Amino acid sequence: MRRKNLRLRRIRRVPRQLPVQIPFDQEKRTWANKFKDAFYGLMSSFKGQSSYKAHFIAAIIVILAAFFLGNFDTIRWSIAILCIVLVIATEMLNTSIENLAKAITSTYDPKIGLALDIASGAVLFVAFGSVIIGIILFTESILKRFQ
Repeated sequence: MRRKNLRLRRIRRVPRQLPVQIPFDQEKRTWANKFKDAFYGLMSSFKGQSSYKAHFIAAIIVILAAFFLGNFDTIRWSIAILCIVLVIATEMLNTSIENLAKAITSTYDPKIGLALDIASGAVLFVAFGSVIIGIILFTESILKRFQ
């Protein structure tokens, strides 16, 4: 049997197109709308989470204590404000991860549970670090005040 010289035809593979997804908001967002959404996020975090309120109250106490001690220089103020911002921002990220997890599934998933635990641990880690930094910042100020 004689073999015919068959040329293999190359088939061009067309890349598979993903279905077109419609974005949440079709129109182009203005800066005003972006800031409006960001402030809505701040307010919804404050209203929806008790731990956010606790961190916010602690931040107010730290600011008042630093103000009444009176000998906080620019560096100390900057470090204190940075710690406050880090704790509150981490709490907001934790809240957003919790909300995202609730949107994905209502049943228990060990991977989602681990992600939530890690996010909560991040808040705890930053809060403990901020407390240690606060002790360092306030110790000298308190000792000077009561000598």
